[in-house]
Amino acid sequence: MVQKILIAAIDKDGGIGKDGYMPWHYPADLKLFMNLTMGHTIVMGRKTFDGMFDREKAPLKGRQNIVVTSQAEEYRSKFAPEHSPSHLNFTTDINCGDIELEADAKIFYCGGANLYQQVIQRLDLDIIYLSRLDESYDCDTFFPQNPQSSDVEFEPYIPPYLTQSFSDKMSGSKPFTFQIYTPKPLIIY
Repeated sequence: MVQKILIAAIDKDGGIGKDGYMPWHYPADLKLFMNLTMGHTIVMGRKTFDGMFDREKAPLKGRQNIVVTSQAEEYRSKFAPEHSPSHLNFTTDINCGDIELEADAKIFYCGGANLYQQVIQRLDLDIIYLSRLDESYDCDTFFPQNPQSSDVEFEPYIPPYLTQSFSDKMSGSKPFTFQIYTPKPLIIY
């Protein structure tokens, strides 16, 4: 069974990016992202891909990279000579129904704002991994906000069928809180 997982890092105001990139560097969070996604499928929107590709950060190594874009054919023909479809592919479908996936694949949806909004509204997610940073970074791109939250403090929109199963303050030079949301509470020993 394919697992659908949303993974995001947000600043204290719900920001996820500025000028097409992440305006912070949290080594512990990057390591966590790498460990969780390595060997699996990551799905990102076109703007996220373009921002990463422009800085030679995409496609991410060791993962099947899928970019959701209305310009899938154009992007596919542009990148096909350099990258095999098993490493980098393009689709118009957030379900990736037109791309061959392993039967037990883990699909990590990793941004940006438009993709997060579509995924939260249209897919039944199995897990949300959320890194909550303690600082603000003057972002211009944001994670979807819970419409019931106050204007005083940002609260991310989490689908009502998911509950917070785990939360841990990650220490280091730049501490952050790592949260896991699942349909049923996790049992952690």
